Amino acid sequence: MLNDIEIVHNRVHMDRLVNRRDRIMARIRAIEAQLTELERATNDPQRRHLLTYLSTFHHTEIDQLDSALKRLAMGKYGACLACNGQIETEWLESFPEAEFCSTCYMIRERMSAG
Repeated sequence: MLNDIEIVHNRVHMDRLVNRRDRIMARIRAIEAQLTELERATNDPQRRHLLTYLSTFHHTEIDQLDSALKRLAMGKYGACLACNGQIETEWLESFPEAEFCSTCYMIRERMSAG
């Protein structure tokens, strides 16, 4: 059972995640409106490519935020998926959707870079 402090922290995290999600969804809607206008007004493949890239990037962010919200609901938010340690508070403040602590994240980045 969660104590009062944990409940407050969870609420703060949930509010941050939901607010960030709402801001990104607003960006996605704006990008989609620009894409629609672009298709009607002109044929600019470079701009279309950029807007499509941004839309895809933001949809990925939404998926990550949704995953973080699920972890929060399951009581697993803030636990590193690799080492099961606690994700640093500063790291979560910068990246509230973080799945890994900064150490595990850096290791994964180095491994993926080859």
